Amino acid sequence: MGAKHVGRQDPVPGECRGACDDSLWCGEGRVVEEFVMEQPIPPYLFAFAVGELGFREVGPRTKIYSEAVPGVLDAAAKEFSGTEEMIKVVAHELAHSWTGNLITNKTNDHFWLNEGITTYAERRIVEAVQGKERAALNIGIGWKLLVEDMERFKDNMEFTKLKTNQQGVDPDDVYSRVPYEKGFQFLWRIERQIGRPAFDEFLKKYIATFKFRSIDTDTFLDFLKANVPGIENHIDLKVWTEGTGIPPDAMEPASDIYAKIVSLANEFKVGRMPNEDEVADWGGQEWELYLENLPKSVEASQVLALDARHRLSESKDYEVKVAFLQLAIASRCSNYYSEVEKTLKEVGRMQYLRPLYKALVQGTGKEEEKTFAKRVFSEACSCYHPIAQGVVEAILVKHT
Repeated sequence: MGAKHVGRQDPVPGECRGACDDSLWCGEGRVVEEFVMEQPIPPYLFAFAVGELGFREVGPRTKIYSEAVPGVLDAAAKEFSGTEEMIKVVAHELAHSWTGNLITNKTNDHFWLNEGITTYAERRIVEAVQGKERAALNIGIGWKLLVEDMERFKDNMEFTKLKTNQQGVDPDDVYSRVPYEKGFQFLWRIERQIGRPAFDEFLKKYIATFKFRSIDTDTFLDFLKANVPGIENHIDLKVWTEGTGIPPDAMEPASDIYAKIVSLANEFKVGRMPNEDEVADWGGQEWELYLENLPKSVEASQVLALDARHRLSESKDYEVKVAFLQLAIASRCSNYYSEVEKTLKEVGRMQYLRPLYKALVQGTGKEEEKTFAKRVFSEACSCYHPIAQGVVEAILVKHT
């Protein structure tokens, strides 16, 4: 919970303020958990984990929760075993450079500001914990997603800007990685221009000045120009914030591991798959980058061969699994449609639903896939969040 836990108490009649009957509120076994948020941060999300939950301690202040199933719980604890070390880095290393709170308001033209800074901070943490190569890999995946979103919005480039006009637009209809990745690229460009020590000093001043406040893009730019004199002479701030597309001084990351993975993906075009030794140390991010860089459509036999060697359809990492299933759909490899159906009925996150449903219904000559997508949605939609339902319905209406 992002707020301070005050305590647990028995429910009192009337305190639910009409949310439900007192008989339900004060029912047997009911308790009330009370939290308090003293900092004026606008909440935008309430998330509930409901079920039979268990936990494993992976550090003196760190617990990993999952379903109370030994195999699932043990696997979750193993996957997140590095959480305590990450907390140490944030608390003891980055805190020396940055103090305060990174949250700003998440609306319209300055949504990018929060998400860009958060993405930048995340990659600094990755670099401190796992090294520069791993951070470059993370940036590379983001770069690929940004390029894909530019293609997605090619007919409406307004939504490739950082400072967008969303008047009359449902934000859920135009959600993308642009605020995250283009916002990150903008901050990274500033860092490259003035150097990391100077950029850390700027961030420290920025956070100290605006912590627990909501600001917009213009306020940020004014603060930037005031604290980094002459920055506008080296970086075209208007192109970055109000221009469409990817600015010419954005940068794809350069690292040995990134270059190797992209090279291996290019070799797939001529029929060569990576062998076991080449992927022995790969985790989810390496596979995600590899799959994202494969041709969008290959022979079904190649998809089958890739999975036979590396078992990607069985991955527990949904980023990897969904990327592989998109490739299978694009290649009309119906062997995996049962796994596609299972996945669409197991997960409800839009970042997984949107690409799979789109892969099924976009394009010509896909009547079988369109019928399949509509059937799966009719059976699974009641388990989706209403926003996710609306997004998928819009995809089906547009393409079927």
